[in-house]
Amino acid sequence: MSTSSRRFEERPVTPGEPLAGLEEFIPGPGTFVDEEAGVIRAAVSGIARYNMLARIVEVKPTKPLRVPRAGSTAVGLVTQVRFDVVLVELYGEMSLQPTPKWLYEYTGRFLGAIPIANISDEYIRDITDYYRPGDIVLVRVLNNTNPYNLTTRQPQYGVIYAECSRCGARLEPVNQRTMRCPKCGHVEKRKVSVLASSRLLRLNIKRALMIPLR
Repeated sequence: MSTSSRRFEERPVTPGEPLAGLEEFIPGPGTFVDEEAGVIRAAVSGIARYNMLARIVEVKPTKPLRVPRAGSTAVGLVTQVRFDVVLVELYGEMSLQPTPKWLYEYTGRFLGAIPIANISDEYIRDITDYYRPGDIVLVRVLNNTNPYNLTTRQPQYGVIYAECSRCGARLEPVNQRTMRCPKCGHVEKRKVSVLASSRLLRLNIKRALMIPLR
């Protein structure tokens, strides 16, 4: 680590790189907290700047920062489903009006959570009837800090891509609560976005994320 002054130390970092322990520094802009590992990580590529007096670490991006914004629509991957929350890795932002349009990829690794109360207007007995790991989802961002608070209560938000748990084929939407596998006929429950059958949306996501949305 090179020293820029007695007060500050700096070094180049990449997204996800550990910066410091939670007991050592306070997370600043351009970072996120990995609670399981107990460390602060870089959210973007840039220069990590350590304030040795205030004990704050931040990352100054090396390119224009594009991050989730409160009120925006984001595309993400479901990474974990717990009994009361769904964890999502956020990829980028979309505009839904007047037609679905991919806007841009985020410049770092951003994490979000959908609390069970924000999943749907329905009473939820089993959260896996709504989301499963590996699902691609449209979500609404509710705040401006990482990790982000997300919601999918409105009909345009929810699963837009999911794979059959039996054969791995892409599931096709039947209605807002059901998807069916065209290959083996298996039916699975999801919280399905009303836009999941939109060909324009699939083309946008395919180009942006390079996943085989047919």
